[in-house]
Amino acid sequence: MWDPQSQTYTGGNVPSHHSAMDIEDLLALNDGKLKIFGYGSLCWHPGSDGVLSLANIEEDEHGHDNPTNKNNDAATATKKSTRKVTTAPGRAIGYQRCWSQRSADHRGTPEFNGIVCTLLSDEEVWRLNNNNQQHHNGEDNDVAEPIMEDGMICRSMTERLVYTVDVDLVDECLAELDFREKGGYARDVIDVVEDDTGNTVKALLYRGTPDNPAFWKRVLLDLPLAAAIMSVAIGPSGPNDVYLLHLHSFLTHAAQHSASAALALQDHSGDFHTGELANMVKLLQTEYRPYFLFGAGSNEHNQLRLRSSYVGDCDGNDAVPSENDVLDDSSEVYELTEMLLAVPRKSDNDNAIAGAESSAGNVNHDPKSLHAGGGHSALLTHGGDLYLWGWNSAGQLGRQGSASKSIQGETSHLLSVGQPLSNVKVESVDLGHTHTLVIEQETGRLLGFGENGRGQVNGCASSSATNDLLHVPQTPKGLSEECFIDVAAGLFHSAAITRQGELVTWGCGRFGQCLDPIEIQTQYNNAASTVGRWRPDDSSKLVQVTCGRRHTAVLDEHGRVWTLGDNKYGQLGRTLDSAVSKGKPQLVDGPLGQAGSGCYAICSGWSHILALTRDVGSEAVNLYGWGRNDKGQLGMNSSQGYAAVPQLLKPCLDTDGSAAGIESDNRAVLIQSACCGAESSHVLDIDGNIYSTGWNEHGNLAVGYGSKSTECCSSWMATSGVRVVAPPPSNAERKLFAAGGAHMIAIAISMRRFEGSPLPTPGRSLL
Repeated sequence: MWDPQSQTYTGGNVPSHHSAMDIEDLLALNDGKLKIFGYGSLCWHPGSDGVLSLANIEEDEHGHDNPTNKNNDAATATKKSTRKVTTAPGRAIGYQRCWSQRSADHRGTPEFNGIVCTLLSDEEVWRLNNNNQQHHNGEDNDVAEPIMEDGMICRSMTERLVYTVDVDLVDECLAELDFREKGGYARDVIDVVEDDTGNTVKALLYRGTPDNPAFWKRVLLDLPLAAAIMSVAIGPSGPNDVYLLHLHSFLTHAAQHSASAALALQDHSGDFHTGELANMVKLLQTEYRPYFLFGAGSNEHNQLRLRSSYVGDCDGNDAVPSENDVLDDSSEVYELTEMLLAVPRKSDNDNAIAGAESSAGNVNHDPKSLHAGGGHSALLTHGGDLYLWGWNSAGQLGRQGSASKSIQGETSHLLSVGQPLSNVKVESVDLGHTHTLVIEQETGRLLGFGENGRGQVNGCASSSATNDLLHVPQTPKGLSEECFIDVAAGLFHSAAITRQGELVTWGCGRFGQCLDPIEIQTQYNNAASTVGRWRPDDSSKLVQVTCGRRHTAVLDEHGRVWTLGDNKYGQLGRTLDSAVSKGKPQLVDGPLGQAGSGCYAICSGWSHILALTRDVGSEAVNLYGWGRNDKGQLGMNSSQGYAAVPQLLKPCLDTDGSAAGIESDNRAVLIQSACCGAESSHVLDIDGNIYSTGWNEHGNLAVGYGSKSTECCSSWMATSGVRVVAPPPSNAERKLFAAGGAHMIAIAISMRRFEGSPLPTPGRSLL
């Protein structure tokens, strides 16, 4: 019986494959002895005790390494004849070694699985790869046939050890192997060619078939992700990389010393990836740093990095997201799935900004925040490296072309490596629909790049006097002497908070989302400036800003929320005669418009706003929301058009554990943080669970497939798919998340890493 908690079979027995013959029949074919084919750890580590440890792999291998030494052959044969367990090289016919089996009991844990190999038949591999290719091409016709040779299907040969066990040890050996291989493996019987004799024999093996509960198709089709996992995973039997590298070393030795094996492997190799994975693991442990992220929703611009990393450019328009670990070309993912961001351990920024680095000591590469825009995404580290990927049609990644480069190294596949924003150490960042704004570390300098058709990057009003696309980071005109503490990017406008607590806006102000511009001319072809400034009449300092599609909201030091812009859907949080509030910000209605509200964070979607408050003397977090709700953005169990004033929202758990509505206090979700997508809302609870509500057309709520993949959700629902976990060592985790136009991303970071360091900041997101 399979136990989903331990992710192993329980009861002392593993199942048998339908093709496996009875052990008694197998023994009868082999003169009463049990032949076992070992292709993974049995090649180099049968165990320190138990039946198979009675074999002497090194001595047996030495005898096969020197086939011309007759004296050595005779001596070895004499020794082997007295042993009850022996080994000899052999080849599995029609099977391939595949790295597609989760390991929760040996090279990983139930929390963070490692990866071990299995044997799949040529037909199984062919079906897996071609089903994926059929999805990738969007075809419904029959897929191509396997490779043929002289009119026959070319069968693979996978090299390694054949154990021969005396009959009196068979029962004990099987019991030991059943326990050892309980992580999803089943007994099977296959044809094996013995290298020494050329005879074909029947041998028992344990293999994980594609229908076993621990099969991991995603990593089979995405080698860089598999290599990254194996570079860090560790389990009760030791580090995952030791398993891989020892096996690779053993197989390399075998090919070098066995002519028959070398010839067979050259012509019909059943192992295409072990060497490549070993090389990539070494690169990821020495040259590159892996970040393990998770995402759902649209991958149209590869904003989820779900294209198989070695298939092509990471910043294009094709996509390979997954459903139940299946990579295809649907461009949408309806539940959380794994993402990999590999970055240089030593970046160009470290050289370009050596002075800043030396003054701060060792650079902290732990994630500080995640961000999501219209079709691009970002990860910011505490050390100031900003990694951007996804949509770059307007230069919103801060460079022309790809923000990744492909590293080939010693492998025939390409490892896509993300590059940080050049020559800038970043303190904070926000992603708009097609532009990006950053604040530089230490200096507080503001920089922007991306679409500039409304002056949302450089602050100039006349599009004829500006470049529509600005891929090189630059400071808005007239703000080069300013220092900033917060920044926000909307659809076509931008906003920031100065170190003195003043609001500055620029870009499109057609709907009142920007302040009236100061009457000055820039030095850029005499184009009029769109930059406006404001501070409350009582001189209170502003501390945070967020932008929507056509509105802006700011938070002051007293916990008051101010808004300006379009109020068509009540996103200004107050009842007005006019649908547009122009001129200057005004306070929202209700407690959030009063000093002492306890509000400490705000975030915005296209036409709705969320706010987090904390009562004095309490650690409990309250969630308020207002604005557009026709797609369920506020999770109020209805799709009424909008909420004109801030409403206290109480996401709660239904009886099945999913989130439902806002009514039941005794099952209320204990909120830690929140973020907005374009037309959706998301909260993270104190246990690290994510709940979502609102627009879900592209699966961006991550609530699952089938009946749950409704276009809109009017009540809070728990995300589904893989768990958001940190790589080891991690006893406790903190999670970050962000939502964008039609996607969501998340990451877990070990709390161990933050001893003596500031904690990561909540994700910022918008369009």
